[in-house]
Amino acid sequence: MRRRNGPTLRRAALLGSLVATAFTGLASASATFPPMRPGFWMSRMVMHMNVAGRPPNNDSIPIVRYACHDAASMEAAMKALSGAMSGCTFDLEGSGGHYTMSTHCTNPMGSPGTITGSGTITTHGDTDVHFVENSISDVAKMHMTMAATGDSKWVGACPAGAVPGDFGIMRNGVFQKQGNRLTKK
Repeated sequence: MRRRNGPTLRRAALLGSLVATAFTGLASASATFPPMRPGFWMSRMVMHMNVAGRPPNNDSIPIVRYACHDAASMEAAMKALSGAMSGCTFDLEGSGGHYTMSTHCTNPMGSPGTITGSGTITTHGDTDVHFVENSISDVAKMHMTMAATGDSKWVGACPAGAVPGDFGIMRNGVFQKQGNRLTKK
């Protein structure tokens, strides 16, 4: 099994921030995003991040995470994330399961720079979300592009012991909690 190195984790954090911005915006955008089915969700995402002056990143190993949600935890998670990305604007347009999004953020780490992104979100009923996002970052004199593709799918009821807001990984068929987005534990 291949381990993720430091740069991969940093790019995951960056993309996570952009995706968090997107899904946070879903709660406040003028377009109405359909409700998702409560239960256990699996998210799978592949990212390619390229920094100017460095060899291209061609790592296609997906990042896979699981989360237990109910309607209240989904709404609370979106509200909690909204304060995490100050300096960002988000626009979501669309209906009927097809949406376009765009984001613009001043550097969340404080140094001069911006992060801009655009993409699409497609829902298939209340159990499947697909997104594609491309972003450009000019932060701290570093130019970086990123392309991400991801899917989130409802996989059933939350496992025994998991409560809404829990997130983590599956190891040998067993959910291993890494934290709870609602309680910060």
